[in-house]
Amino acid sequence: MVEAEDHPTPDLQPAEPPPAERPIAPHWLRLALAVEFVLALIAATVVWEEVGGQGHLDLMPWYLKLLLMSGFCWSVVRFTAAIAQPGTWRTRRALRWLCAVLGTVAVMGLVTYYYHLHEPADEDDDDSDTPTSVSVPHQPAPPRPT
Repeated sequence: MVEAEDHPTPDLQPAEPPPAERPIAPHWLRLALAVEFVLALIAATVVWEEVGGQGHLDLMPWYLKLLLMSGFCWSVVRFTAAIAQPGTWRTRRALRWLCAVLGTVAVMGLVTYYYHLHEPADEDDDDSDTPTSVSVPHQPAPPRPT
């Protein structure tokens, strides 16, 4: 009589693949990206003010600032959405949006530099080219000894 082995027989079935990463639910992702757009708008405005100078931003027309800020924030949000997709983060789409972010920053810097070069001359309060007259107060002569 043959004794039964205590070892279980190996399964010949293939192992189950590891569970795939569950992507973020679309409604949560859209909400997070909307919040990110608002935060990027605030942060970019503050950084552009500090780096470029408030005086140069005051010289720019409002529609140019709106266009550049919106483009920058849109590029940042699209870059974040591209890297939030499951899989590797270095996809063509993600790198394209990263180039858009860097390009928008470069354009913002060039526009700020343009307004720096073309700012109006400072108006001095004291007119150094006009003649000034100096008057010395008349002091009475000291009395003569007699």
